[in-house]
Amino acid sequence: MTGSTVWITGYGAVTAAGPTSAHLADAIQLGRSSVRALPEFGGVHCAPIDEVPNCRMGRRLDRSARLFVSAAEEAWGKASLDDLPFEPERIAVFEGSSLGPLAASLRTHEADLTSGCARSSRALDILRLMPGAGGATFAQAHGVRGPVLQITAGSVSAACAIGEAYQRIASGSVDVAVAGGSECPLEASIVSRFVASGLLSPAANGGSPCRPFDRTRQGTVLGEGAGALVLESEEHALRRGVGPCALLSGYGLASEAWSLIAPDPSGAGVLQATRQAIGNHGGEPGWIKAHGTGTRAGDSAEYFGLAAAFERRLPTIPITGLKPLIGHCLGASGAVEAVAAILAIGQGIVPATLGTTEVDPAFPLFSLALERRCCANRSALLLAQSFGGRCSALLIRAPVGDS
Repeated sequence: MTGSTVWITGYGAVTAAGPTSAHLADAIQLGRSSVRALPEFGGVHCAPIDEVPNCRMGRRLDRSARLFVSAAEEAWGKASLDDLPFEPERIAVFEGSSLGPLAASLRTHEADLTSGCARSSRALDILRLMPGAGGATFAQAHGVRGPVLQITAGSVSAACAIGEAYQRIASGSVDVAVAGGSECPLEASIVSRFVASGLLSPAANGGSPCRPFDRTRQGTVLGEGAGALVLESEEHALRRGVGPCALLSGYGLASEAWSLIAPDPSGAGVLQATRQAIGNHGGEPGWIKAHGTGTRAGDSAEYFGLAAAFERRLPTIPITGLKPLIGHCLGASGAVEAVAAILAIGQGIVPATLGTTEVDPAFPLFSLALERRCCANRSALLLAQSFGGRCSALLIRAPVGDS
């Protein structure tokens, strides 16, 4: 969907880099990875969050929901929405997650087996096990009476949440939306399943464990995280006297109908989502934030999709991958990496693709940013892919006059 521009007036993030978006900005600027080997998972490399922000309204929630509330609170504060008169029916919250409270559910089940259901159960445990509790809690705290939805669509969940908010505002059905997602996959049972799938990078052996588009790439690394944006119609923002942090000017979502677990090798979904997001906008993005998991099949499909979308123009567009920086946050990655892109656009840079040293010769059209680059065209195409053949794209730009 293109043709409409929605303002981004606030953003927030909780990642392995730290409990606020400022910590993420520092990590991007310094090229500082938060990925490390975790002994409790047999040395598997992950990007855990060491400091979960205090969250008064989320004390009864599971870890994933608390992270979403924290990111949403930061975004809400940046948008200066506190204590302002507004129409609560025209504000929405869209929360994306692929696993939701699965880790909490598994721990609850273990407690039931050990102590028995009657002894391990507490009155408000149901809140920890309820998908969408973070968004619902945030909405209740701020009196939101518009749509409040949980979106589960694998690793494109948060991107879909942002896209849903974009469409609702562009259509005029709401004025303001908080959109993003959270994920906490670092639980032994979950990590072991990812290890068994072969998708995770093995021990680094002296090199980087996640190397998107590298000739020697072997897999991805899991990360915890949450990100949230405040999206707002231009008219509503101007009425209350605020300007945009960035502009969201396109969204695409496609299904490849190829495989539940493998991407279409041709990158058909990437091509379709990219075309939808860019549409007739009339200009190339300044750079591309690839999904870039570091898996053999995923990176290859993404390359061929982008090559089909941009053809001979692709070598002129810098490309980066952020998962070596903060891990693959699964359903939250679309929101966390959107915040990262807004920060990078604000800095006028293309973040470095950490860990990658030798671009796969099978990707001759890629101009991968192996080091941080300056970029005069301050706009970015943000891609995400997921199990089930889902592919999404978001087009984010600097505010008019800044680009």
